[in-house]
Amino acid sequence: MLLAALRRGASLNPERLKHVPKGWQVAAPSAADAAVVEERQLGHPANMVGVPAVSLCRHGYPQAVLQDPGAHKFGAGMLRLTCPHLCEAVDAWEAEGAVRALSAELLAEDANRDALRKVNERHAATRKSMVQGEALARAEARLGTDTVRRVLDSGITGLTPSKLDDVKCLHAQLADELLSRDNDVGKAVLDGLAARGVDPSGSEKCGEQCSGCVDGWRYTPRKNKQKLRATRARHKKLRELSLAGYATSFGPGRPLEAGVAAALEKN
Repeated sequence: MLLAALRRGASLNPERLKHVPKGWQVAAPSAADAAVVEERQLGHPANMVGVPAVSLCRHGYPQAVLQDPGAHKFGAGMLRLTCPHLCEAVDAWEAEGAVRALSAELLAEDANRDALRKVNERHAATRKSMVQGEALARAEARLGTDTVRRVLDSGITGLTPSKLDDVKCLHAQLADELLSRDNDVGKAVLDGLAARGVDPSGSEKCGEQCSGCVDGWRYTPRKNKQKLRATRARHKKLRELSLAGYATSFGPGRPLEAGVAAALEKN
């Protein structure tokens, strides 16, 4: 915990937290947090509002982020599990049918359904608090008032508030638990991972990805592997064309032949 506090440093924009209602246990992200999440964990901007106030990570890195749903492209998504170690473990468990199994096991009980209802209510209240003014007007102009209202009213990761028989996504439930300490499904995910031999604090090697170690341990999400391979192949081709004197995103040069340009666009 001390490592996490020392690594965090000064907050990027603590003012953004004033729109986050009670029920979350988050701290404003620092520039170091943003660099880890956006450059090493996700590989893209995350519209970060908060990170867990206390990280379980033994290396001191953020494991999840609370996001601004109205900052860029308005949507129901408001949080993200970012820890590569936990994402790998949850991906493997979900591939074995964990979503269906946990839904049947947990949501057969009234207490767990009530807990999920409260999580959904917290997410709806948070969206409505964070998406106001210009952000709300921009979303309504693009999607229409009715659609925006349905999204604002939805539960965790867009779950229909009345649908209390489906946990939907273990990544989201776990991220919510890390960011709120008030998600019974997320707690069950942590317990289930521990039963599978997964330490929520990480492993000796998993910090290598978050630290930026070039040749260290790295996890690539299953659904992104094919896309990443295609992108890398495209970038390699563009570099080769640029070195050959053609105009590409790497620099000016002579125009590409129509067929070559079309093929690159397709990929």
